[in-house]
Parts: sequence; C-alpha cells; structure tokens
Amino acid sequence: MIPISLIIHARQQPEHLDLCLASLYRQTHGDFEVLVVDAETGDANNVVIEHHARHLRQPIRHIDAPGGALNLARALNAAILSTSAEYLVFLGGDCLAQPGFLAAHVECADYGYFVHGQTLQLDQTITDVVDAAALGSGAVFEESWLKAVSPDWHGRHLASSAMARIKDWLQRDTPQQQFWNCRSASCFRQDAIDVNGFDMDVEDWRVDRDLANRLQNNGLDPVRMSAAGNVLRLCSEQVNLKKGRGGRVPAPLVPGGEIRAVTGLEELTAQANAA
Repeated sequence: MIPISLIIHARQQPEHLDLCLASLYRQTHGDFEVLVVDAETGDANNVVIEHHARHLRQPIRHIDAPGGALNLARALNAAILSTSAEYLVFLGGDCLAQPGFLAAHVECADYGYFVHGQTLQLDQTITDVVDAAALGSGAVFEESWLKAVSPDWHGRHLASSAMARIKDWLQRDTPQQQFWNCRSASCFRQDAIDVNGFDMDVEDWRVDRDLANRLQNNGLDPVRMSAAGNVLRLCSEQVNLKKGRGGRVPAPLVPGGEIRAVTGLEELTAQANAA
C-alpha cells in the first residue's frame, strides 16, 4: 500500500473546509495523513482543523508556509516539504470528496504518470443545504438528492446522465482543463521534487497549467481517473482568481521545454532557513 499524504489547500472559508474534512470520514482507502495548508493569511480555519483532528481516525496536521507573500503555490510547496509520504494527493478545501476518492487516485498511481480528476461546481442552493448528515449518508453524491434540492442546477448539469457518468459531465463543464487540477490531482512526491514543485511566482489561477506543463516536459503523462476521483465544489462568493493578470507566465508545453520551477521548493527551503 502506498503511503499517502492528502494535501488540502484552503481559503479562509471555515464552513467549506468543515464540509471538505467531513467528506473524508467515509473514504474506502483509509491509510493516509491529512495536511491542511492555508492559501490565504488568517486563522479562521484553526478551530475547524482542531475539531476534525479530534475525530478523524487519520492524523491531521496544519502546515504553515514560511516567508514571503502567501499564495497557493507557496502553501502547496510547504506541504510537500513537510511530508515524507511517497505519494501526494491534492484536494481543494472547498470541495467534497466521494467515498472512493482516494482509492481512485491510488488505483491509477504509476511511475511515469500523474493523475487528475475533474471538478463540478455546485450552485448556492445546494451549497446552503449540504451538511454532515448529507455527507454521512452519501446523499450529496446521489443524483436524486441533487435534483430534489436544486432542479435548476440538475437541469443544467445532470438531466440526461447517470451518476456513474459524472466524468462526462465534468469534462463538459471544464473545457479548459489542463490536466493537473489542484482540487483533484496526485503524483509521486519525487516527481514533484524533480520539477522543483509549484512556481511561487505564478498566479494562483495559472498554477495548475504551469505544473502540468513542466511535469509533461519532464516525461510524465497525464491520466484521468475513474469518476470516483472527481469532486463537487461548493459555491463561493469570493472574487474570481482569474481577474488578476500579474505574475509569471506558465511554462510552455514544448519538447525539451522548461522543467523546474524558477521559484519553487528549493527557494522556499532557502527562505525558511534564512528566517
């Protein structure tokens, strides 16, 4: 069995993180640790993490990202450096993982590949009623429950499909997917180290594409897993990250192209040592 670190990156949305962590109690693959990293400055998530650390049978650690302006890449790099697990699975703190989420990632894990799932955005109506009971029973992942809660959302996304085909819905809903998806993706830790992790000078909304391109430039191929590895994303009123246009442009996907992050794991280590 592959030792796994489940890395959850969270904004300052404790109500969403609470549901995200609650979705882990029914995982069919139970041998993992949980690393929660904040991608925004603040302590709103502390109480939620402490609560689940007392109840989830797997260990939970809250990881601090040292030095510099906090962003998604810095947070994820800090988590990578804080674990010795062989395999890393990434999950958004505003996402709900199906019971087979981790098992789907492990099943696809293989040398020379990285694994990605898809994300389906829920509407506010569904987000408002998701609770521990709906997660505990698994109802939130059932089409009948989703349809009863929000017929409008169901009509837009699921009306002509069966739940087992969720990957097809998600593929339609995310036509710009660049393979790596920080809300549902996985790779061997050594592969992340070989490309110097996430580039901390790349804007949050471009981090996925940048890492995917560099992993592929380094010889890895993307693999899309079964539907069980896809996640439901809770609705948020936060400002869309794509409104920014600063930061470093993602590395291009080209033969013999850029492999290592310019400001990545090594640079974060140096900053931490200098602090």
